[in-house]
Amino acid sequence: MNPSGGRDVLVVYREELAKAREALKATDVLWSGEPLAAQITEAAKKVRATADALDARIHATFDAVLLQRAGAAFRAAASSLEGLMAQRQHGRRAAPDVQRVLKRVVVHAREIGRMTHESGADHVGAAIEALSHREAWSSAPLDALVQLIDTFYFLSRKRLGDGALPEQLDSLVDRATSTAVVTSLHALKDLARRARSEPTLMRDRFQLDGAMRAPSLHVEERLAAWFKLDDEGRRLLHVAVETFTRRLLDRASAAAQ
Repeated sequence: MNPSGGRDVLVVYREELAKAREALKATDVLWSGEPLAAQITEAAKKVRATADALDARIHATFDAVLLQRAGAAFRAAASSLEGLMAQRQHGRRAAPDVQRVLKRVVVHAREIGRMTHESGADHVGAAIEALSHREAWSSAPLDALVQLIDTFYFLSRKRLGDGALPEQLDSLVDRATSTAVVTSLHALKDLARRARSEPTLMRDRFQLDGAMRAPSLHVEERLAAWFKLDDEGRRLLHVAVETFTRRLLDRASAAAQ
């Protein structure tokens, strides 16, 4: 039996491994032509190799020295990848393709917010209209939009092939993003009538998450058909749409307070 201290450190390592493997999923949609792509790919390989080595050491006979060495190698690799991904993310937020799509998003929010004021509760309309300002798209919401855009570009390249022109990729990404955003915003608009008799609705995340579930599934099915996705493609799409929807709800519910 491992000493109690050994058990404690194993729990910590397992948590760090799970976090690192989740972070690795973000590298799946990188385009090889990006400035940091080669460095990130190499760093991701090191994380996978050191993670596998640490996992094997965790399941082997307990040896504090060998475990510490494996843990140190894994942590160094994970830290390097984290730094590179943070650097990439900073650049992506201001990238021309992201800003182009964001411009479309704020227009959709402005139009649907106005429609919501005309048909339902004003505070829901105001919450949607708050998304029509670029200032609302920062930190987590902007990062979720970047993830959605990156995923759509990855799926577009697979769908159209290596010979696809930039304008073809941009067009498909614009259509896919508009589909996801407009569907989500219309789902919020549809809640406006309910919100007139349920004034706390926009603060009830259980209700909001439930109301967005069916529209999100509809978006995923529609886009899966567009992109002709296999199971792995569907997984990437689901994660991106789900993350974006949650961050959209976070921002909208905060604006409705």
